[in-house]
Amino acid sequence: MCALATIYYFGFLLFNGIRFRDIFKRHAYKHTNAKRVIGTIGLGFALSAIIIGVLFKLQFWTGAEFNLLIGFIFTGIIFLIAFPFYLRNKTAFYNRIIKRILIISSVGLMAYVVPTDSLVDLYHGHNPEYAELYKKRLKDRDNVELQEELYKMEREIEEAKRQNDN
Repeated sequence: MCALATIYYFGFLLFNGIRFRDIFKRHAYKHTNAKRVIGTIGLGFALSAIIIGVLFKLQFWTGAEFNLLIGFIFTGIIFLIAFPFYLRNKTAFYNRIIKRILIISSVGLMAYVVPTDSLVDLYHGHNPEYAELYKKRLKDRDNVELQEELYKMEREIEEAKRQNDN
């Protein structure tokens, strides 16, 4: 997904069918216009925001919902602009755009609606005490005592794993 987030910054190349090595060659832009390039740059940033939001959500970082919402807003605007053109023309350009918008937005929407507590339970279901402490820490990220208690529990878990391996 990190590679996808990086690739979508070059969305104008990807969506317009321009190879990376031809980025500075005039003939590569023969079948496109300035509006398409600007629109696909915006779409690349919007889809990147969704992908980065998904990554933030999976890693329990702050800002996941914000990234997802920004991505949804801009992707929605671009979809509302591109969909009528797709219905009229049915070109490969608009087909690629609509498919990518629908796929990436669906993944982002799934990440947005899944509660963080459910992800914690999924990741740490084998250790419910750790999962509960981790949930408390996510709700109060500035609580140093919770962080220290969580770190202590992590060390105990690692020590128990080492003893079981021996």
